[in-house]
Amino acid sequence: MKYELETLSVCPLCSGAGLRTVTQIQGRVTHERFGIVRCESCGLVFTSPRLTEAANASMYEEAYYKGEGFDTSVHYESLDEEAKARAGECAGIIEKMRVMSPLADPRVLDVGCGTGVLLQALKDAGFTKVEGQELSTYAAERAASRTGVPVHQGDLEALAVTGARYDVINATEVVEHVRDPLAFLRGVERLLAPGGVFVYSTGNARGLYARILGNRWPYLIPEGHLFYYDPQTLRGFLEKAGLEAVMPESLPLGKRLRLAQAESRIAHSQLLYVGLSAPGAKGVIFRTVAMASIAPAKLLVSWVVGKGQLPSGRKRA
Repeated sequence: MKYELETLSVCPLCSGAGLRTVTQIQGRVTHERFGIVRCESCGLVFTSPRLTEAANASMYEEAYYKGEGFDTSVHYESLDEEAKARAGECAGIIEKMRVMSPLADPRVLDVGCGTGVLLQALKDAGFTKVEGQELSTYAAERAASRTGVPVHQGDLEALAVTGARYDVINATEVVEHVRDPLAFLRGVERLLAPGGVFVYSTGNARGLYARILGNRWPYLIPEGHLFYYDPQTLRGFLEKAGLEAVMPESLPLGKRLRLAQAESRIAHSQLLYVGLSAPGAKGVIFRTVAMASIAPAKLLVSWVVGKGQLPSGRKRA
């Protein structure tokens, strides 16, 4: 089967036309050759050529959630049964919410909620105003049935026009998948209540881990990962969308420390559960690193991965 591709001729962040191909990668499912390019003006890294919208949507059918799609390292069906492996990730995300939002029981939207693991964790932690959003009909139905939480099936922009407002919007490993980051973040901005915060997790293309591995960075999965951000390119997208970019170093020391600990729990948990499901050497490496369970080692792993260096977003009051 031949998949249709499209090429981006200008940078989606700065509209620069100077795009340099960094590497080419063959897709696992499509067997097409994808380019990973870097904008020479702003440094944004993204996939081009990439799958068209229709072809891209076909990557997220039921097989994807069963570890049979473009990213076999995360088997969502089996992970639903691995609550212990994901507990650290959920606890870290919840702590990030508590650090960034002053509200004791904020109205929370989990974007790209998948099959509802975080939704259930939020309920268990005492959050009473929790909702999910998910593009996949299969995942949305599963999340709603397992948690009893309202789950909006469809894209974020469609939800944004309904007038709904949230105090916290979370997107765990989502922004690298979106086709138009600026439109996505403008949807986030519309959905946030004044003073509301946007927290998320994604790869850091300028983190030490990515720089050491270069073209072998495991995050380079172009059938689904369309953008590879760093602190400055994410700051640029957040600000263009009308949000305040909250850099971690701008926070008071106490909040910075709590945020670093939360990020270390997330990074450690992600290494653990990806290691449990990833095949071959990747799984062995991830499981080995995840065995470093003492706090200083977790902080070191988090620093190397670099996700905690990325800014959060805040809607101006």
